[in-house]
Amino acid sequence: MPPLTVFSCGIGPLHPSPALLDKLAEAQSLYASAALLKECPPCNARRIPIGRNAREQAREALEEARQGGNVVVLASGDALFHGMGGTLQSLACDGDRLEFIPAPTAFQALFHRLGMPWDRVRCFSAHSTEEIPWGDILAQPLPVLYGGHPFTACRLAGEAIQFHPPAAQRSAVAAECLGTPGERILKGTLAELAREECAPTSMLLLLPDERSGAAPILPLGLPADFYEKENNLITAEEVRAIILSKLRLPAWGVLWDVGAGSGSIGLEAAALRPGLSVYGLERQESRLELIRRNCRKLGCVNYACMRGEAPEALAALPAPDRVFLGGGGAALESILQACFDALNPGGLLAASAVTTENEHLLYGWNAAARTGMFSLDIASESPIAGTYHHLRHGNRITLFTYSRA
Repeated sequence: MPPLTVFSCGIGPLHPSPALLDKLAEAQSLYASAALLKECPPCNARRIPIGRNAREQAREALEEARQGGNVVVLASGDALFHGMGGTLQSLACDGDRLEFIPAPTAFQALFHRLGMPWDRVRCFSAHSTEEIPWGDILAQPLPVLYGGHPFTACRLAGEAIQFHPPAAQRSAVAAECLGTPGERILKGTLAELAREECAPTSMLLLLPDERSGAAPILPLGLPADFYEKENNLITAEEVRAIILSKLRLPAWGVLWDVGAGSGSIGLEAAALRPGLSVYGLERQESRLELIRRNCRKLGCVNYACMRGEAPEALAALPAPDRVFLGGGGAALESILQACFDALNPGGLLAASAVTTENEHLLYGWNAAARTGMFSLDIASESPIAGTYHHLRHGNRITLFTYSRA
């Protein structure tokens, strides 16, 4: 099939390059937004406006190219950053030939306008989504977010403050409509920018901030009162930190949190490792909304919770690289076996026990795969007799770890 050519159009109005004019002269079909089609020079190609059904139009463009058609796609901004190019690439099959022609990106243009190096920048997008990873964003010294509708740069400034109020005085830049007559660059604190209005075609850049408390704290062993929970049931913060350390969390892959409860273990894993896909399984409907609210509070977009009974519901989840199992009840042994069997090679399983019965079962189960047994006996300062203090012990927890060869 002839190559399907995707042109990134960068910022501002369309400036047809010689390469684009040559392609248009041969093109049989031209896919682009209505605005880009209006700016495109005359050609004999059939013109198809890209609208809300962009994914279906991407399939149509690929199929036309497979049938021998000469297809050109114009993409606003950078086609391979949350754009049409990425959609086409995700749908392409072996044998499909896609050619991508770059252009200066809006991110690149912004940093050049400011005269700032951007080798340490982390790029994010809030375009057409409500799932914004604020925990990850605000932890970065130099993050930039590409906005859209409804999340303009100025609205994003307000959302950042809502997620982490101490960030209100962090210095930031809002840029809109770069490369057009309406170009505007605003500098100020997040609080100041949140009071402004700007167009959907905008970006928000957060500048490094050395103030204490300006960034969220490390989401490891967060205080128990951070989480919403049922009947005050939650894994103690110190125990959480130890469990997560024993899971040896990879940068990417899949983690199961079986019997999620308040979600604290899986949520902290998701916040610590934004590239890890975390699935929380909880059988009680009343706890699912608690987990979702805790997830929003931590700003995790890589966490999904589902209602189900283990081990049956585990079949619907992708194969894990890590599993945490807290509890299990009468079905503990069958759940353990199902989790272990599902593990990818080299995967780890951690299971905790509070009762003597579960501890005995875990100790005797699959001893050849067991890599560790740990007794966690946490004591915290507590008042006694009015003016004195002592160390009050919580429930002793035994943690077992297993490895799949």
